[in-house]
Amino acid sequence: MNARKITTAVRKRLLIARWRATAPVRRRPVIGDAPAVVSLTSYGHRLSTVFATIESIAAGSVRPRRLILWVAHEDLAAGMTSVLCELQRRGLEIRVCEDLGAHKKYYPYAISLAVHELPLVTADDDVLYPLRWLETLLDRHVAFPENTIGYRGEIMRFLDDGSIAPYSTWQLSATAAPDIRLVLNGVGGVLYPPAVLEEARAYGTQFLTECPRGDDLWLHRSTLRSGLLPRQVFDAPVHHPAVPGSQRTALMATNVPGGNDEQIRRTYRESDLDMLRGGGSS
Repeated sequence: MNARKITTAVRKRLLIARWRATAPVRRRPVIGDAPAVVSLTSYGHRLSTVFATIESIAAGSVRPRRLILWVAHEDLAAGMTSVLCELQRRGLEIRVCEDLGAHKKYYPYAISLAVHELPLVTADDDVLYPLRWLETLLDRHVAFPENTIGYRGEIMRFLDDGSIAPYSTWQLSATAAPDIRLVLNGVGGVLYPPAVLEEARAYGTQFLTECPRGDDLWLHRSTLRSGLLPRQVFDAPVHHPAVPGSQRTALMATNVPGGNDEQIRRTYRESDLDMLRGGGSS
């Protein structure tokens, strides 16, 4: 590890330690007046570190109208950390729900309102988001309201026979042009307009049998079925720094070696594939 990486890692750990130590006396609300709801989920040991992700969002140049952490019943029963309780005091909503895996970050919110007026921005619980993370997503949303918008994603590939190529062969996007084949990656943060939430809600918990670990895939399908296109924020994908100690378990471990391919097969119908085969950048 070079000196720059060591310095960055030390600064990151010192910042998180300061957030933890000053939690009882911090007063700045984690919410504000930015026209979006930010939602994330956490579980198990990550509940001891998710406060750092939430603090990074709260330290942003703009703050969301609502900031919601979804927790499964059994995790809530195990008790919340004192740091999370302090964040509640500052406006964080900790909401209990069924254990829907990664789908907890959007589905309970999607069914919680009869009509959605604000876009939903999903975040992961093991990332430190930069100062203008939410502001940039909202700026792009104003400019491109018919797009879902995220900081990184992979381009779906097709084989010569028209079938979807293995997930392991997909490449990270290298363009900010909208592309129906772009599957935005939730780790970077993704903004979903209300139409996508309505589409996701229409299928209930069908994802539990078809795509239980692939929330990004399921929301991509919801995007294309709602008539919207995915778009990356910049030409180059952005990799946000991880929260130290948060990544002992990850969906990547089961999804990348081949688990995603079965979920892909179950998620997309022939009508979806027809759209995707004829799609691309526009």
